[in-house]
Amino acid sequence: MLNLLNDPDFIQKCETSSPLEMVEYLTGGNIRGLEKIALGTLANRKQLPANVVNVLIVYFFSTFANKVYDRNDLARLYDYWASNHVYSLAKAQEMTGEYIEKVLASLK
Repeated sequence: MLNLLNDPDFIQKCETSSPLEMVEYLTGGNIRGLEKIALGTLANRKQLPANVVNVLIVYFFSTFANKVYDRNDLARLYDYWASNHVYSLAKAQEMTGEYIEKVLASLK
């Protein structure tokens, strides 16, 4: 899924979609309650631009799509990216190079 971030058409989708639309796309429209809860934790956060949030969602779902995960992990990653000043698409793409399991382990 991370390889999608090298596709100019997909990057355009990141630029124009809402986070919910991105999750719908990545899950093939099969959004579970867990995804709704995870997205809900981001709803009131206004620190990252929408296109960065969409890359974060791709990063997260490249590992956790169709798996059970801690519903707070997406929010932890969001806060981590915000604390690292990930405000551009280029910086977001760079951050996807980090091993997600290691990042999450360091945040718990």
